[in-house]
Amino acid sequence: MAGRLHVFQIFYDAESRAAVDPHFEPLDNSGSARPDWYEYWPIRSFLASHALDESVHYGFLSPRFFAKTRLSGKQVLDFALRATHADVITFSPHPCHAAVFYNVFEQAANFFPGFLDVARAFLHELDPSFRLEQLVNHSGNTVYSNFFLARARFWREWSAVCDRLFQFAEGPPSPLREALNRATVYVKDDGETKPAQMKVMLMERIAPLLLSSGAFRIANYDTFAMPLSRGFAGYLQELRELDALKIAYAASSDAAALRRYMERRDALLAKTSFGVRS
Repeated sequence: MAGRLHVFQIFYDAESRAAVDPHFEPLDNSGSARPDWYEYWPIRSFLASHALDESVHYGFLSPRFFAKTRLSGKQVLDFALRATHADVITFSPHPCHAAVFYNVFEQAANFFPGFLDVARAFLHELDPSFRLEQLVNHSGNTVYSNFFLARARFWREWSAVCDRLFQFAEGPPSPLREALNRATVYVKDDGETKPAQMKVMLMERIAPLLLSSGAFRIANYDTFAMPLSRGFAGYLQELRELDALKIAYAASSDAAALRRYMERRDALLAKTSFGVRS
């Protein structure tokens, strides 16, 4: 793809290769040496073997990009070409998850028991002063599934953190290594389950962790234009209001705004079949 964008779509086999959007560049992950790392492995391999152009946005999208976002490659490119002023351009699915969870780590803990302990241990190794409860994710700094395009500066930051994660997961025996490699189960939108490890769930949350720092200019494709998860149909306006409350709290640290968010979040969840683990 000539110009300012290189958007790759990862494939694993002949079926997923045939499904690559014609507006994306295919990235081969068939016969992966490390399938346990899922999409991280081809991204890591590409970044380690290519010199990135500082002016270009690079993206590495999974085979399930369309299924999760309902966005075509043309829609992605059209939006990205209008947003090249940004360092990072996001196409984050699941607006309901971004709205009803305080941050992406709470969201993961809801689906993967024990995840918060693993995340806190790793984040403490990165920065002992970091407090997870200070991290507020909202529509402006949330991205799931690595569905983003970014310039080289962001990819360097992302790679540095993921390299540390990789080193702990692959390094000498330790409680953190054991925790990162702990087995869990990933449930797809269609109900299919896949085995995974905690390290992959943590790796997928490095991007929103970095975006929350305020160090990068971000352009977000409207996450509320994406499909909602089951159980949230009919609650789009409530989700938008929750997101607005979180944005207000992130900007002001006003405890009253956080209290209003929590009260309204809990009220919405009480009306749905969706629960949040404490």
